[in-house]
Amino acid sequence: MAVRVAVMLTGLGRLDDPDRYLALARSMAKGGGFALDGRPTAYRPPLYPILLTPLVATLGRGALPWGVGGLHLALGAGMVLLIVRTATQWGLSPARALAAGGIAAFDPVLLVQSRAIMTETPAAFLVAATLAALTIPGARGALLGGIGLGLASLCRPSLLPAAGLAALAGMIAGPGNRRSRAARGLLLIAAAATTLAPWAWRNTRVFGEPVWTTTHGGYTLALANNPAYYADVLDGPPGAVWSGPNQDEWFAEVRRSTADMTEIEADRTLRTSALRILRERPATFLRASVARLGRFWGLAPSGAVYPWPLRAASTAWTAPLWVALALGLISGRVRAWPAIAAPSVVIALTAVHLAYWTDLRMRAPIVPAIALIAACATIPGRPDRPAGGPSDDSRRIQSTDYLEA
Repeated sequence: MAVRVAVMLTGLGRLDDPDRYLALARSMAKGGGFALDGRPTAYRPPLYPILLTPLVATLGRGALPWGVGGLHLALGAGMVLLIVRTATQWGLSPARALAAGGIAAFDPVLLVQSRAIMTETPAAFLVAATLAALTIPGARGALLGGIGLGLASLCRPSLLPAAGLAALAGMIAGPGNRRSRAARGLLLIAAAATTLAPWAWRNTRVFGEPVWTTTHGGYTLALANNPAYYADVLDGPPGAVWSGPNQDEWFAEVRRSTADMTEIEADRTLRTSALRILRERPATFLRASVARLGRFWGLAPSGAVYPWPLRAASTAWTAPLWVALALGLISGRVRAWPAIAAPSVVIALTAVHLAYWTDLRMRAPIVPAIALIAACATIPGRPDRPAGGPSDDSRRIQSTDYLEA
């Protein structure tokens, strides 16, 4: 919390609202519903503006940044506590549990994003809460975990595939017999879908179609897959970021071509244009996906935007963390339920950003999963038994039949 306060109070700590979440919260606070400029929208996910609405309704403009900062501090502290609890429930030693919490507490991306009115902070908290919920034995854990993944998707739609992959992992990985594993996975996905259902129902009433996440996906896919982007970034100089006249022209063309469309029509049109690029230029799309993978898992942000001291500090933090992450993945600790949910979340979000717009910031929501996996790291040839937490025998006892529960 102290480090986050320091970040918020520096020049980097200015709270800004690039995605207009405060505008959505103000609309709800005034009784105008989930709307921008008086028009109902599903362009942004609903959960974060809902969290901001009480702050907007009760705090003046001068106090509002402090209210948002307090919310982010609470979510950051809650995330760390949940990670430590999850690590303990996985059977990790107190030292490893504290290491997992420390990795998430001082992650550079999450620290910097704590200053912005964006979804990284609440999304990371919800991922941590989900992983903690899944450690609860029986049907209750699967139910709460599914709700957590549903809420995470309403905060950060790119996390929705994580619900499907976690459910699949719950069906495949032990403990439990085939029947209990199947029930675990089905309950998890049903709880996630039920959590999303009210938002889809609202969008059906407003737009005539059940939008389960947002109408922003087509734009995000097209933003990363268009001829101008490929020319400037993929075929441009090393480390290039997309900016300048070609980007401005692309933005202007998108505005012109979708000006008379509804949100859903614009979303569908942009998605279609991106998929057409994929079909027409599959080799280029593959190269772009590899480049996006490199940015998503990059050691440091772009040198075209950030100064070298910050990039050096980021590299010094991230390089050993990636080594620990790799050792944690091969250690065997995350191959059984519920720990296997952590790599499931990591893999799912990585897969999404192979196609969609990507930068280093996009991995912020899965930092809790990364921290927990890294805390499981064991040097090959030097087995390290977990200290504390449930034993293997107690885990087997806890894995009761879900249908009976």
